[in-house]
This record gives sequence, structure tokens and C-alpha cells, in this order.
Amino acid sequence: MNGIYGYDDYVRDPFLATKKVGQLLHNGALRLFLGAGASKGFGLPEWKLLIARILGKDRNRKFLAELETKSILEQCKLLDDIDDQSKAYKQRVQEALYRTVPKMLDDRQLVRSPLLLAVTAMITGSCRGRIESVITYNYDDLLEQYLGLLGYSTCRRTRPDDLSTRADLEVNYPHGILPQAWTGTGDLPGIILSNKSYIEKRASIDRGWSPIIECGLYSKIGLFIALSGDDQSILEVLKRTNKNLKRADDYNAYWLLTPDAFDRNHKSLLHVGSCPIRLKKEQIARFVFKVCQAAS
Repeated sequence: MNGIYGYDDYVRDPFLATKKVGQLLHNGALRLFLGAGASKGFGLPEWKLLIARILGKDRNRKFLAELETKSILEQCKLLDDIDDQSKAYKQRVQEALYRTVPKMLDDRQLVRSPLLLAVTAMITGSCRGRIESVITYNYDDLLEQYLGLLGYSTCRRTRPDDLSTRADLEVNYPHGILPQAWTGTGDLPGIILSNKSYIEKRASIDRGWSPIIECGLYSKIGLFIALSGDDQSILEVLKRTNKNLKRADDYNAYWLLTPDAFDRNHKSLLHVGSCPIRLKKEQIARFVFKVCQAAS
């Protein structure tokens, strides 16, 4: 262990890790990865509810109860028969995703998501270092809307070969994007949601987004927020990265996990060279703010 603290210490007190992650932020050596929980405060559905809405069964109590007993893989398989990547399919997912989200964010809603506010604090630093690029596995564009309310510009990249243009933040969408204002006109990349779409993604691990993410982790340490660690394709990229790393850092990434996700995936994350950090859901925003304070 190269630092003062390591995984075993963080199990006892997860906030000990804020100093190390804050140092990485200060040095500009941190790359941010976001999952669906980051903007949940604006009304986005949980994963299982999203699946049920897409299938038109969100009011079917029996189906919802059965869905609770299924694994994430089994849930994804339920979408295989309707996933044809057509405009109609994407609009169906879009409607299910934004059904309970305000039509347009405004300044009165800035405090609805403490975690997104904390993430924004990491993005908007200056002297103390800041996040310049985000990998988001969400389909929504609420982060971009949120930053727009605060007067920050974003560069949206939805394909691996999109140019990275000058902006306050680069936002990358490896699982596809369904903007809230999209009306069905214009071409959008495929979305990774059904089981068969995940199979296609994993079959292309040597091209597309995966090598870009892998390359990014050679130069920076990852910070994963609101991601459960269940996505095997992400773990495969981290393992490939870890095999090729020669630097002295203890970990290739830090994962902030809720207790259930930690219990389920901490061994897998340690195996791929990452450091899982167990936090209660209500502690995650506080942890991120502490990272910003440590960076300054």
C-alpha cells in the first residue's frame, strides 16, 4: 500500500478516502463515471420501474413483485423482443425515462438532487483542480441541463469518433443518449439497455467506446458514482487496464457503493484493481463534497 490508508481502513471509515480522492482531484488526475442515481432527485425512475414502464406493466402489481425477484440480467432479457433500435423503440424508452421529470429544469430545482450538486462542485473548480470529462452511463441529459442553468457549457459526445470541442465539461455517453427535448427527428446512436444490446457491446470490446475508456484510465484514476458494479463490460475494461498498468498507485478506480451493491460486488471490484467504498445512500453527496474540500 503506497498511501497512508487503503481498502481495509476505508471499510472501517469510508471518509478516510476523501483525502486521497481529493488529492487526485487537486492534481487533475481524476476521471468521473456516473450512473443513474446521480440525477435521481429530478424524478427519474429506478431501474426496475424503468423496465416495467417500457413494457407497459408499471401498474401491474404482480409483475412488479415478480420483477423484484429477478436479477438485472433477467430484467434486461425482458426487453430483447422489443429492442429493434428503431425510432419508435427509443421514443418508448424516452417516454418511460422522463415521465415524472419536470418538462424543463429551472433554478428552483437546483437543490432537488444533492448528489448532482456535489458532482457539479467537482466539475466547477479552478485552482484546486476539477473534473474536465465525464463518462455517464445514463440516457438522460439532465446533467447538461443542470450545468446550463449554472451557466456552464458542455461538449456532448455520443459516438467514439465525435470531436472533443472546447467547453467547461465534456460529457460522454457510451450507452447512448435520449435527450428530454428529442422529438424523434435526427439520428441517435443505439442505446444499451436490453440483454442483447449488452451482448453486442461486449462482443465489441476491442473497438468503440471500450478502448477509449481503457485509454482514459491509463492517464487518470476513475471515480465511479451511482454505479452498482453489476455491469460486467465495465469490469472487463478495468481488468484489461489493470493488467497493463505499471504505475505505483494502489487502485485504478474508486467506487462509491450503497451497502447492497457493496456486499454484492466488492470482491469483483477488488479483483479488477478498484477500491470499493461502502456508503449509505444519504452519505454519498457528503463524501463528494468532502473530496472537493480536501482538494482545496
